[in-house]
Amino acid sequence: MGIDLHAHTTASDGSLTPTELVQLAKNEGLSAVGITDHDTLGGHAEALAAGEEFGVEIVPGIELSVQNGSGEKFHLLGYYVAPDSDLARELETLQRERSARNAVISEKLRALGAPISMERVREIARGGVIGRPHLALALVEAGHAADVQDAFNRFLADGAGANAPKQVLTPERAVELIHAAGGVAIWAHPTRPPSKRAGDANFVELERQLQGWIEIGLDGLEIYYSQYTENEANWTAQMARKYALLGTGGSDFHGASKPDIQLGKTHTGNAVSNEILDALKVRRRV
Repeated sequence: MGIDLHAHTTASDGSLTPTELVQLAKNEGLSAVGITDHDTLGGHAEALAAGEEFGVEIVPGIELSVQNGSGEKFHLLGYYVAPDSDLARELETLQRERSARNAVISEKLRALGAPISMERVREIARGGVIGRPHLALALVEAGHAADVQDAFNRFLADGAGANAPKQVLTPERAVELIHAAGGVAIWAHPTRPPSKRAGDANFVELERQLQGWIEIGLDGLEIYYSQYTENEANWTAQMARKYALLGTGGSDFHGASKPDIQLGKTHTGNAVSNEILDALKVRRRV
């Protein structure tokens, strides 16, 4: 039995509810699964209840969107974060701001001749935090885009006509909030920040950035990931050893929106070993 520490539910942009995800983890033979929805803790309570039902250990986590002073964007995983914390309260503020952002995007889409129903977007989100992937699916349904990637390319990506700025945390603030919530801060897929693709990684520059992350308290790197190339996997493992950082891993499972990514499968073709979870638990701030 193995584990998967990076998975998304309908609390953000996944297609499975927390209960459905935990049941899938059970069916796939996983002993533990991390619930790491984007910028929300909303799926934890349901997932923990399902974990009790199906006998799967739940790692309550989050994947935060962060941006540094140069405008570079990153994702930061936080594990074992408490629900009653400054992190939870700051996330509530961010969600209010993003609701206003979604309204701006909707109006821009209408002006571009690609109107969508926000009621339908809410249905697609299934009660979770509404993000651009949900808007993209609505665009596809309405016939304004061929698929989700086309919707992003034409309307929603950074710099596209309907996009609007998103309020995000700085790396320093994100690490601070995770630690204050009792959690462990892990740089998610560092060779593939939100704006990067396979082959784009500049390993010299990434190591310089990593040194900055370490200065602000980073605990580890995601060294197992479903989309890594061999070079990316080797680099992340090497950096974890060099700087004595935790190494974690997961699939980044979303379900229907990313059908090529399977729960419990990383670049190795297998799940992450249970020893990774043991090491992660040691670093919790309790």
